[in-house]
Amino acid sequence: MSESDSLGHRGAANRALARFALRDLRGGLRFYGVFIACLVLGVMAIVGVDATSRAFREGLAQQGAVLLGGDLAFGRALGVPAEKEKAFLATRGRVGEVLALRAMARRADAPASTLVELKAVDSSYPLAGAVRTDPPLGAGRPFYDALALKDGAYGLFADPALAARLNVKVGDRLEIGAVQFALIGWLAGEPDSIGAIGFGPHVIVSDQALAATGLIVPGSLARLSLRLLLPPEASRDADLAAAQKAFTEAFSESGFEIRSRAEPSPQLSRNVERFAQFLSLIGLTALVCGGVGVGNSIRGLIDRKRKTLAILKALGATGGEAARFVLIQAMLVAAASAVVGAALGLALPKLLALVLGPSLPFPLAPSLDWRDGLSGMAFGLLTALAFAAAPLDRARALPVTTLLRETALGDFGPLRLRGGVVAALAAAALFGFALLISSDRMLTAQFGAAVLVSFALLYGVARAIMFFARRAPHARSLPLRLAVANLHKPGALTPSFLISLGLGVTLLTALTGVERNLRADIGESLPKESPSFFFFDIQAAQAASFHDFLRKEAPDGTIAVAPMLRGRIVKVNGVPAEEVKAGDKARWALEGDRGITFSAKVPEGSRLVDGEWWPQDYAGPPLVSMESGVAQGLNLRLGDSVTVNVLGRTLTARIANLRKVNWRSFNINFVLVFSPNAFAGAPFTSLMTLNLPERPGSTREAALLAGAAKNFPAVASVSIRETLETVDGLLGKLSVAIQSAASLAFVVSALVLSGALAAGQRARIYEAVVLKVLGATRGRLLGALALEFALLGAATAAFGLLAGTAAAALVARQVLDTSYHFFPAQAAGVALGAVVFAVVLGLAGTWRVLGEKPGRWLRED
Repeated sequence: MSESDSLGHRGAANRALARFALRDLRGGLRFYGVFIACLVLGVMAIVGVDATSRAFREGLAQQGAVLLGGDLAFGRALGVPAEKEKAFLATRGRVGEVLALRAMARRADAPASTLVELKAVDSSYPLAGAVRTDPPLGAGRPFYDALALKDGAYGLFADPALAARLNVKVGDRLEIGAVQFALIGWLAGEPDSIGAIGFGPHVIVSDQALAATGLIVPGSLARLSLRLLLPPEASRDADLAAAQKAFTEAFSESGFEIRSRAEPSPQLSRNVERFAQFLSLIGLTALVCGGVGVGNSIRGLIDRKRKTLAILKALGATGGEAARFVLIQAMLVAAASAVVGAALGLALPKLLALVLGPSLPFPLAPSLDWRDGLSGMAFGLLTALAFAAAPLDRARALPVTTLLRETALGDFGPLRLRGGVVAALAAAALFGFALLISSDRMLTAQFGAAVLVSFALLYGVARAIMFFARRAPHARSLPLRLAVANLHKPGALTPSFLISLGLGVTLLTALTGVERNLRADIGESLPKESPSFFFFDIQAAQAASFHDFLRKEAPDGTIAVAPMLRGRIVKVNGVPAEEVKAGDKARWALEGDRGITFSAKVPEGSRLVDGEWWPQDYAGPPLVSMESGVAQGLNLRLGDSVTVNVLGRTLTARIANLRKVNWRSFNINFVLVFSPNAFAGAPFTSLMTLNLPERPGSTREAALLAGAAKNFPAVASVSIRETLETVDGLLGKLSVAIQSAASLAFVVSALVLSGALAAGQRARIYEAVVLKVLGATRGRLLGALALEFALLGAATAAFGLLAGTAAAALVARQVLDTSYHFFPAQAAGVALGAVVFAVVLGLAGTWRVLGEKPGRWLRED
């Protein structure tokens, strides 16, 4: 036979095999339930996260001007007047001005007071979008007009959180600074508040009202924002870039941070993308866990199709053709499952937008993008191929007589070279594809290595359990003896059980461990020397009297004082901050304004790690001390230069030394500490902290804050307790989102174990029937099964706790730069939950075994 004839014959045989597989699949699709569920859930998770991330990016692109408050926004700390900049921008389009600062709001008829994030707007506000209020403004009534002075009080809109802080309602009077305000409505939505997370509720007032409060004086810690809205005929991206370039060239030393509608919040974008990457990895973990279920499903399918495969081989089919028969069916089902999972994932952003709507903290613009669906489908198909290769290759080598036996799957030998190579190539393709489409290849590579190590360790633990169980002394108790025998018999559940459930327990332990340590590090383990309150924006003229006030009200408290200005790093070694390649842990120092100070001596809570401090009477060129971690992230050393813009003026200083700062002490700490002569004659405010012997929340806290707000209305106060409660609330919401995603791994684990139980169901029924004939009761069989699953659950819980704790400790120390503490109660809860989960699921999956009648299984077919 010629080569062409051979190829044609092989092609015809493959086509016939495919038709036979399709015909056989019509009545056997129900046997793929676990297979389908595992792939659908895994693909849905991956595609859903990718599609939601894309919807967020498109939402930013479509609503960028609304979210930013204009096409371009120019922000800096309030300093020298920006009249020239405003006039320049006015030639390009409509210009608006917003001032933001923190202030104390207090009830006019009660001593209660609270910190608020105050925003003062002019008559052009909002340039883009609209402010939604409750109750709504009358039709056609300008927003600015509602803020005007009326009956001796200016209008004020506030975040509904203010109601809980001050126990106020619409119509009540408030005092901010030297002015009374009437609360005329609640803020239901601000067009320019994306990513805005503050220490207090947001309030909006008019620029005229802010001027009357007396809060704005030289050195005030306020932030100026100029917004530009281009005319419709000149609002293309090219026009936007031209306007930004022209401003930068005209005012290169103005210190304005510029943001455009194309990227209104870079930090939020990075955070959402990183969070999406993290959730994608969790989804990929669930898909990999589901791969174990795919392998179990293929084993179960071979068991159910053993007679069909035996007939094919008896009629002359080779082992490869028999394996391809099952592979064709499996990949057809995998493709259909991947399509369903991709469709559900693509629908997720639309569902989020419909259900959650305006309550989402970021904009969504759902759209269907075939790239998200195809990438998820590729993940699903590669996962199915990688985990199906081994059982298929083992089945192809089984002789006809073995396939006809009830315990055919128990005769699997070691993995053959062909199957191992195919599985390894498919796994490598899966990992390579994940790297190719990942936005953080290092994180994905680390994840892949962790999964590989986890699989190897779990499989090693499973083999060790089987080894020791095989050599364990015979127990007198029949249920215990049967349970131990089930751990090591051919086709035992031990590897599948540990790999599937072990990854889920490890993931949940690691996530909850990191969250618990973050909360403990922020709140519960707060050092005793940490301050109870921060007081800032204290003007030089009232610093002494405010210090005396604190000393009188809290004679047993400890007071610390430091001068404070607001500035932004604009250049590093002469390179603009926007072009500096900063590490993840230091990028925040280049974004927005930072608090800076000057001192003649090393601040408390800091220690020098490199260089020397300047003399107290130093009068040379400006010097600066930088926090060592930030310096490392910016690749800075002694002698390098940093340029900051403070109060609208730029200042370049040489790095004289590096300090290690304990940020978790919550004491007065700064990234940049300058030599005193650097800001000679510049207006500045004072920052004071008060540390009370007892923790915040005592009875005198409210009285102290109320007295400070009444006697020093320009001074803003921050309670550490309230700040930590805010942070704890954010961590709680983040934890719910992460653990909800992690729970998907447990759902997949349940499916995997169901598939493993189904794969060995015939062998278990056959064994149970034999034991019943020999006199075993249903109670003893039930006890044996419960002991088996309890032993597997305990082994899985032990591994998951050890591996998850190690992972959590690594993340806490290396990524979050914090200490790690082990919480026994939490560990015990996870371990107990894993054991109960294993026993309940195992018994539910094998309950049918106990009710089978021996007669049907013992008679000849």
